[in-house]
Amino acid sequence: MGLFSRSKDSDNVALAAARARLSTGDVDQIRFLLTTRKSVFAVKYVMDRTGIDLKHAKDLVDDIRLGRYVPPVTDTPVVRMPGTNLAERTRALKAAGELHQATALVVSETGMTEVEAGLFVGALKPQVQES
Repeated sequence: MGLFSRSKDSDNVALAAARARLSTGDVDQIRFLLTTRKSVFAVKYVMDRTGIDLKHAKDLVDDIRLGRYVPPVTDTPVVRMPGTNLAERTRALKAAGELHQATALVVSETGMTEVEAGLFVGALKPQVQES
């Protein structure tokens, strides 16, 4: 190992710290910049919000673009209740307006990408109560 080499652990620590500094609003802004093909601005935004270097900011933006980023968990706990399936729990989060949490739940339990999970959450219809 040379004098200027970095360990993989320090890279992981830097990325984890940067992820913790991003709010769900920040992630939404980054996704907006990516969908409008302004990835350079997205990387700059991450650097400004987190204080990390260019390489780590680009890695984080790539994770968000490729669906490997799970947004920060809000204060709404997701509890596994017996007798409830993934669709029911996701519907409940969607009805509560917690779309990021619903998407994160689907990603964590199915292995879908964030984009696929977002499509799944968007396709869920509210459950109609029978009278």
